[in-house]
Amino acid sequence: MTTEIALLETPSGEGRVEFALTLDQGSRVGARYRSHYGTVRPAGGGAEVECVYKVATGAMGKRVLSNEVAVWGGLRMEDVRADQFGTLLGFDVDSPDDPARLVQTRRGRPLAGTSPLTAERLRQPAHDLFTALRVLADNAYALGELSPGMLLWDGRRLQIADLGNAVGQPDDLRAARDVRAAAGLLFWLASGEESSFGPDGAGPADEAELRWLIRHHPDLGMVLRPVFDEEVPTAAEVLARMEGWPRSGDTTEREAPGGQDSPTEQDVPEDDDTRTVEIHSTAHAARAGRTARTARAEPAERAEPKPPPPAPPAPPAPPATGDASRAIENYRREKQWLGQRRHGAPAHPSRGSAPPFRPGPGTGPGPGAGRPGPAQGVGVPSLPRDFPFRVGDDGRRRPHPALVWPVVFVLVVLILLVVL
Repeated sequence: MTTEIALLETPSGEGRVEFALTLDQGSRVGARYRSHYGTVRPAGGGAEVECVYKVATGAMGKRVLSNEVAVWGGLRMEDVRADQFGTLLGFDVDSPDDPARLVQTRRGRPLAGTSPLTAERLRQPAHDLFTALRVLADNAYALGELSPGMLLWDGRRLQIADLGNAVGQPDDLRAARDVRAAAGLLFWLASGEESSFGPDGAGPADEAELRWLIRHHPDLGMVLRPVFDEEVPTAAEVLARMEGWPRSGDTTEREAPGGQDSPTEQDVPEDDDTRTVEIHSTAHAARAGRTARTARAEPAERAEPKPPPPAPPAPPAPPATGDASRAIENYRREKQWLGQRRHGAPAHPSRGSAPPFRPGPGTGPGPGAGRPGPAQGVGVPSLPRDFPFRVGDDGRRRPHPALVWPVVFVLVVLILLVVL
């Protein structure tokens, strides 16, 4: 156990105060500073809190920590309070004799060495990451660089622990690179492999990475699709796309065939949730359990499952080639994913199946189809096939206009009779 008393300035401007540090949870050596992990008793007393204590290792480290203190000051002036950032407790970046230092609160340990994660555990870190980028963008900052060593992880939530490369008043290109770097980091969290985007988001988009995500982690792939398609979305726009990603329980990971087609997939124990393992939804598991119990309780001739009903035919797709075909497929897949997710239905955009066809007005048998009626002939009036309801393009049934106007007329006549 290492203990240290550090005399540091406080962000509130109260002067230098003593901080009692207990640095017994390891350290991490970087090119610019060394990070020590432990606990600290804040100035003014109170309970100990988990902290990271940074000590610069040279002139570059001093500049980085000075920039980080300046960014903390800017966020403090705007009264920014977000779970995705810690709290700056004390600092010393101007001492001529001692190296630059700062201490801040933390949640968890460095993210490096954590990936890959299962689909159920990817949503929250993705949400935390883009929320942090949105907060920075709203306050005219860009992160500048994003790597696993800059993030802390407690098994569920992410926290940004390094603002040393953040820049103020960034242009649109710098903000877009932050989003690309975040997409690359999430690809690493999902697959365990480095992304072509790089930590600064300046690398090219790799279409193979998007295809892998769509197949293995469809929800994350659909959220990040505009980034890989180089549409340059903002962090706020990516967060809006996450409305289609269920919060828990209903995942859409593929059902893998016998072989392994990704170098990051390995046979692991079921309780190891730090690898990319195949999972199934809770509802599917419950149905499987009920089916097994029913098969044991009933005779063999009654336990045989019924064949599934045939799937409705998909409408033929218009012929297209090249970029047009890819754009049509992306639009169809995204529309299906967003629509089904918002209505709570499981989506499988990677399987290429089109949404169920809904009959439009006057298409297909109406509500009265198959019923005996008067003989048809010349001069015999007939009602519309979808009377008394009309099915809209959104699949909802509404009263047919041929029914609405007579009803309105009858009501008007009744009102006039009562009044007169």
